[in-house]
Amino acid sequence: MTTATKKRTSAFSEKAKKELAPGQEISENGLIYRKRKDGYGTWKYDFTQSGERHKMVIGSDRDGITLSQAREIISEVRARAITDRVSGITGRSTQSNRPFKDVAHEFLRWGETHYQDHRHNVSRMKKHLLPLFGDTQLGDITTAMIETMRSDLKRDGMNPQTVQRIVSLLSGTFDFAQKSDSNLDNPTTRLSRVKHQKQEIIPFTRQETEALLNVGARQYTTVTRGPNKGQKTEIKAKTIESRVIIGLALFAGLRASEVLGLTWENVDLEKGRLHIKQVAKEGIIRKSTKSYKPRVLSITNSLKPLLEDLRQLHAKAGREKGLLLSTDGIKPYNQIQVMFGRMRKQAGIEAGRGYHVLRHTFATRASEKNIDLKTIQKWLGHASITTTMEYVHSTEEHLETAAQKLD
Repeated sequence: MTTATKKRTSAFSEKAKKELAPGQEISENGLIYRKRKDGYGTWKYDFTQSGERHKMVIGSDRDGITLSQAREIISEVRARAITDRVSGITGRSTQSNRPFKDVAHEFLRWGETHYQDHRHNVSRMKKHLLPLFGDTQLGDITTAMIETMRSDLKRDGMNPQTVQRIVSLLSGTFDFAQKSDSNLDNPTTRLSRVKHQKQEIIPFTRQETEALLNVGARQYTTVTRGPNKGQKTEIKAKTIESRVIIGLALFAGLRASEVLGLTWENVDLEKGRLHIKQVAKEGIIRKSTKSYKPRVLSITNSLKPLLEDLRQLHAKAGREKGLLLSTDGIKPYNQIQVMFGRMRKQAGIEAGRGYHVLRHTFATRASEKNIDLKTIQKWLGHASITTTMEYVHSTEEHLETAAQKLD
C-alpha cells in the first residue's frame, strides 16, 4: 500500500496575498503579512515564548523581503528566545548579553533594503564600530565609551559630520535591537550635545564651470607603446557623456543618484521635461527618490543641447531607451564621484569640492536670478525649506553686484 505525500500549502500563497484588501493580514505561527494601501505588503513577527513577547517589523516585499527571508529571521529569533530561556535571562533584557557584532550584522542585513546609503553604513561599521565594540555585549557598552570614541575620532582629524554619522549608525543598531527588546537601553541617547561649525561650501564660479564643461569633461585614450607612445586621442562619446554628468547637476540640480537613475523614458526633449522617479546607488536601481516623491523639472536651455548630443549618440547605437549613463542602458554606473574628481583635476580646479557642489552651484545661481526659495526647494526635491537655505550661498560676483547697488 502506498500513500501519497501531500505538499504543504503555505498560508502566504501569492493568491492569498493578492486577495487581501489594504489593512488585512495573514498570519501563521507568529509570522504576519499585512497588505498596504500601495498594493505591497509588510512582513513582521509577533509571538510570545516563555512569557516574553517578541514583536518586530521585518520589512516590505517592495524592499525585496521574501517569504523565505522572513521565515529565516523569525526562526533565528525563536532560537535565540529558547537560548535566552535556557540561560535564565527571560524576564530581563533579551538583547543586552548579545555581542555587538552579532546584532550589527543583523542590522546591516536589514538595512540593505531600508537605507539608501547602505554601502557607507557597511564601511563605517567595519572600519570604526566593529573593531571597537565587536566582542562587547550590548549591555556593557556605556555612554562614556561612546564619548571617548567620538573624542578620539575628532582628535584624529575626522570631519565632525562623519563622526556624527558613525554615532547615528551605532544608535541605529541599538534602536534595531530595541524593536525585539524594549528593556534594552540605548546609551547614545545620553551623549552630550556638541555644536559643530558647518564646513563652508563654496559654489563653482562661472569660469570654473566653463572649464569643467570645455576642458574637464574631455575624455582621452593614450597610446602606451610604439612610436606614438604618449599621444592622446579624444573619445568623443565619453566627452559627450561627461558633459551630461556635469550638466544634470549644474543646470537641473539633480543628485548624483538621480543622475545615475535617469532613463530616456523619463526625458522628454520635445516638451522640455525631466521626470525624476528613481535613483541608482551602488549599481542598483531603486524605484524612488531620496525624498520618496517623484518630481517633474524643466529642461533649461543650457542643458538641452547636452542631452540632445547624448540622445543622438545613443540613437546611432540603437539605444533609444534605458539609462542615460550606462554601458548597455540596463546596468547603471556605480558612482560619479571618482569620474568627477578626474574632470575637476583636468579642469585645473583645486581639490576639496566634489560633485555635490554642482547642486549647490545650481541653487545659488537660481537665487541670484531672484527665483524664490520655495521654487528652488521643489526643484531640488528637499522636504524642508531649511535644507534649501543651506544650498544658497553668496558668491564674490554677487556680493560685488550688491555692493554696486548700494553706491
